[in-house]
Amino acid sequence: MNLEELRKRLKEINAELDNLLEQLDGDDGEGGDDGERMTVEEIETRSNELAEEAKSILAKIRIEERKERLRNAAQFGNPIFSPQNNNDPQEGPNKNMTRAEIIASEKYRSAFYANLRGEATKEQRSTLLTAGTDAIAIPKALDDKIWDNIYTDHPILGDIDIKRTGVILEVTKHTKVKAGKAGKVEEGAAATLEDNEFVKVTLVGQDYAKTVELSYAAAKMSQGALEDYLATEVANSMGEALATEIFAKMKTDLGAAAVTVAKGKNLTFADFCKAVGSVQRGTNLKVYASRAKKFEQIVGMVDTAGQPVFRDGCTLGYDVKEDAAAGDDIFIVDTSKFVLNMVQDIMIENDRDIKTHKIIISGYARAEGCMRDAGAGAYVTFAAV
Repeated sequence: MNLEELRKRLKEINAELDNLLEQLDGDDGEGGDDGERMTVEEIETRSNELAEEAKSILAKIRIEERKERLRNAAQFGNPIFSPQNNNDPQEGPNKNMTRAEIIASEKYRSAFYANLRGEATKEQRSTLLTAGTDAIAIPKALDDKIWDNIYTDHPILGDIDIKRTGVILEVTKHTKVKAGKAGKVEEGAAATLEDNEFVKVTLVGQDYAKTVELSYAAAKMSQGALEDYLATEVANSMGEALATEIFAKMKTDLGAAAVTVAKGKNLTFADFCKAVGSVQRGTNLKVYASRAKKFEQIVGMVDTAGQPVFRDGCTLGYDVKEDAAAGDDIFIVDTSKFVLNMVQDIMIENDRDIKTHKIIISGYARAEGCMRDAGAGAYVTFAAV
């Protein structure tokens, strides 16, 4: 369903809910589908069904509206989220503070959690609006905890080049050197000019979201406990989704696997050397693998002399990092050559479901990345051969 159809269906749901309410309030309301008057239990069941559908449609509408804004931005060359300068002075009661100072303050932090619980005062709401544009900015303490958790669980996100632009980003991707590589020439002869192949890649972004439901009672936990809970829940899901997409994009950009090992077989020293040797460019290679692949395939690997090649967390001098998002593949890559454009950094929105007495907290981010150099890495895959 497109945006117009979603909005139309939402209106139909609201109209049907109004009709059900009239049946509860009046003595001569309309009957059900069979022409008979609906019982209270039937009305309640149908209302719950409609409420669930409305909740799902509202979430889809939000995503479609964000996509529509992105399409408009791409068409007219304008950013969809205005990048914020944290050093710019703000307006209102915090006019003498920069945005960075506001969101790092304890006053802002307290206002954020009071608003999350639906208990914010007028002054606290004013403080929140001062530091935000498209959405309320999350406090620096929470932002730091979320990203610390993400970097710990998924080291790939701490090693790549993350650009928090807030806009659509176009990057130049180096695919190969077609001609003109360095070589021997006769004295006085002109060297062949290097002919590189580049492509333009537009990083518009993809949506990542995580929804957490808290009962009114659970939301009364201490501010510190609530912050830790949100940081853990949002980081676990958002970090995994981002890291999984990064490895998937690396596979696409790097092309065919450097080495394919039959399932059930072990990666040999020769195979690993072949994979490393296939990396054409890149100066700071790292190895990424899930814990299972690390201990099954890398830790016990020996060289041609029967000596272990995994020592002090390194194999052949390259750091080996555990990242579950790598799945069944092993990556050898210069992560500085992967750029991730954060069109919208992680933000948190909230709503209240008065029917179930829950606070619905939604974490959202929009990002997209690619390898800037297709020759700066390689990967080993395990499959039937």
